[in-house]
Amino acid sequence: MRRSYDANNDKMKLANVSSLPEGLEVQFSDNTDPLLYSWFWLRDHGVDSDSLDPDTLQRKVNTFAIPSDLAPRNIDVDQSRTLIHIDWVDGSSTSMSVDVLSGVEGRTPQPHELVPYKGCNVWDSESPLNDMPTVAFPKVMSCEKSLLEWLENIASYGFSIVDEVPSSDQETDSLAERLGPVQQTLFGRMWHLSAELVDHGDSAYSTQYLEPHTDGTYYHDAPGLQMFNCQEFDGKGGESVLVDGFAIARRMQRDDPEAYETLCEIRVPGHYLEPGVHVRGERPVFQLNDSQQVQQVSFNNYDRAPMRLPPDQEQKFYRAYSLFHEYANDQKNWIKIPLRPGKTLIFDNWRVLHGRMGYVGKRVFYGCYHSRATFESRLRTLQHNQKLDIS
Repeated sequence: MRRSYDANNDKMKLANVSSLPEGLEVQFSDNTDPLLYSWFWLRDHGVDSDSLDPDTLQRKVNTFAIPSDLAPRNIDVDQSRTLIHIDWVDGSSTSMSVDVLSGVEGRTPQPHELVPYKGCNVWDSESPLNDMPTVAFPKVMSCEKSLLEWLENIASYGFSIVDEVPSSDQETDSLAERLGPVQQTLFGRMWHLSAELVDHGDSAYSTQYLEPHTDGTYYHDAPGLQMFNCQEFDGKGGESVLVDGFAIARRMQRDDPEAYETLCEIRVPGHYLEPGVHVRGERPVFQLNDSQQVQQVSFNNYDRAPMRLPPDQEQKFYRAYSLFHEYANDQKNWIKIPLRPGKTLIFDNWRVLHGRMGYVGKRVFYGCYHSRATFESRLRTLQHNQKLDIS
């Protein structure tokens, strides 16, 4: 199937372009200050078929053969004011999209950026979440719009509930695969979770209370999503606990910037040990993206590996780490969900901490992980298809 570069014609446009010796000065339709792009950069980022393969969208231009003294012969802007055509003195030509120009500068969202239609809804005691984001299993399995709603819930709130889910392994597998390929971990592909099982020496396989935490702090690539389908429950207690890690980051950045910066800078190691298995990874509690926004929260004191810091950093770390723990264990910031047969919970393990109240009786979950890449890819393609349907 042939693919094409998706120009966002109904938003940012070109107001003016000016050729300067050092590059092209571009004025966008939002009337912000003009920006200068070097001639070399423009040749390297073309969206024409000679620069970008129209079928694979992979780069074709030979970056390393671009002459350092590259100069334009002629510059035109198309009628839609979304494409620039540059003819070079060496006889070659390049087309450049306003989407690329504005996207790399943060003026408009780039195609890879996830922008949920509902926005990012951060929740805690200061901003309580009144309605649980919920979709129905039959609709998710049969309707692309409901599937998108499910994933949009996760992107917006950090979690979503699916009602009317059958208790069978097969139907749970189908729900998981509806999102995308399941992530293989040391626990397997799909796994049962119950105190009656002794497959792994992990506190999750117990009836005890579990403090809010994120999973996979010992992996270099921690699972992006975690899904639990309650197949059986006969007892008391055992409510699932959720805490919005983004809300904790927001509050710490506002109320205690030093503690926030400490948790952005100091890498915390995690490990998992059992016979034949020793995995280890490390990252800061708050991992930032290129825009200096928190993109991943990692906190699991159960799995924290031994770490040694200089005395001044040690004091800062334990103070900041304890403050995070205090917020995470403040029940006013919690959402408690009593999962029973028919209900499935899926949450963003890069954002939402999860825990469990202690319980008595029998409780059987069947679940899995999805990688962050799988989730983001599925959401991007569904959002793109939705835009095409609307247009």
